[in-house]
Amino acid sequence: MYFSIKYKYIVLYFILTIFPLVICDLLIYQIWTTKFYNNTVESQTKIIKQLNRSLALFKKNVESTSHGFSIIESGLLQEFLQGVDFNVPADLIITDHGKIVYSANSWKNDNSLLETVKNKESVNGKVSGNFTFKESGRNMLVIYNHDPETNLSVISVTEVSKILGKNGNNKKLMVYIIISSIVVSIFSIILISLHVTSPIRSLRKEIKAIENGDFNHSFDRDVMIRDEIWDIEISFHKIMLKLKEQARIQYQLISLTNQAKFKALQSQINPHFLHNALETINSLAIIHNVPLIAQISRSLSKMFRYNMMQDTEEVLIKDELDHMDNYLNVQLIRFDGFIECERQIDPQILEYKIIKFVLQPIVENCFIHGFKNLTDKGMIRIEGKINENKHIVISISDNGPGIPEEKLKKLNEELKTFTLDNKHPPTNKESNRIGIFNVNNRLKIAYGEEYGLQYHNISPHGLCAVITIPIRNRKQQEEESG
Repeated sequence: MYFSIKYKYIVLYFILTIFPLVICDLLIYQIWTTKFYNNTVESQTKIIKQLNRSLALFKKNVESTSHGFSIIESGLLQEFLQGVDFNVPADLIITDHGKIVYSANSWKNDNSLLETVKNKESVNGKVSGNFTFKESGRNMLVIYNHDPETNLSVISVTEVSKILGKNGNNKKLMVYIIISSIVVSIFSIILISLHVTSPIRSLRKEIKAIENGDFNHSFDRDVMIRDEIWDIEISFHKIMLKLKEQARIQYQLISLTNQAKFKALQSQINPHFLHNALETINSLAIIHNVPLIAQISRSLSKMFRYNMMQDTEEVLIKDELDHMDNYLNVQLIRFDGFIECERQIDPQILEYKIIKFVLQPIVENCFIHGFKNLTDKGMIRIEGKINENKHIVISISDNGPGIPEEKLKKLNEELKTFTLDNKHPPTNKESNRIGIFNVNNRLKIAYGEEYGLQYHNISPHGLCAVITIPIRNRKQQEEESG
């Protein structure tokens, strides 16, 4: 069963706050009531003691002036007691030498109460005290005081509920306090719970948005105090941005690779048919002893076969170099010795990986631009090695006119900036080549923005393209793909 975290906090705070608060209020009320009860008992006891002393004096005066008549016989006791005022309604019992001389209500003939008082006096050895007992289901408070000199005893009987009834105003006040404290606590708990769970709910909203495919949800919540939840939100936002960037880069890599494949194969109406046709030409050239035609047809056939390899994005560097060599074989035969090629490749880089369709477009650029107006013999130099930074560097240079320094600087700045909105898109209308920006962008997507393509002029004339990639061997590739 799903239960929102804000309600969990409300229930938790309710248990931890309101229950103790109510219990605390009830304890305070209990202490308050007990204190009020004790104060009432103490006050009644003082009144009983004072009444007994007054009765002793009254008895002496009455007996001396009435020629030995008792205070009962004189009929003055009732008049005397009418002036006594108790805080709580109480029934009085007055005894003289153990006999009841005055009793109110139903206690007139209740000798069991007198016996109980005598027992309390004899057990405790006190002439004054109090106790409670039950009578007809009611709790009764008895307060007594005995004067040994006159043998007068004054006893008051009060129903406990009447004492507690005097505390009614305090009881109402406590009820109001409890209700008010509960209302204020509930309101505070809701506000605190909403405030505490707000960042969690905000984070959940972001996760839900990403789950629904919305990666544009922005993190713009202002906080006064930074805590762990805020830190988690920041980290999650960074992860989200990285995932978004990785998804964008992956999409661009696939898009650019597909564009590269399309550009390389766009002239093939039926690659398999052309491949078979070239193999047939090769066979005929061998039969009729025409080696140049056989060499061109074999090179073109291998290029088509390489272009049709779509099961992997990365190939061994030696395979990419072979694809470049096949292209060079066709071009060198075409130019009939007017252009030559030199290679200086470190053998240890051949087993490392590189993305497809990188070298051939750069070499093609040499023929399109470098040798466009060439009058002397052309030269293409290809070098490959591992530099001091443990990166693979492959350079392709020609002895063409090069590029003016101002344009070269601008070109390199554009190559350093990775963006799809490049001024030189892969579908450049100036030629049928796969653009250098396409190659550069794919390198940066695949390996990172610190890698890619850069150009520099060489002395006395010529242009050199430098490709820098990280070292990636078969084992690393298998671990990453696994």
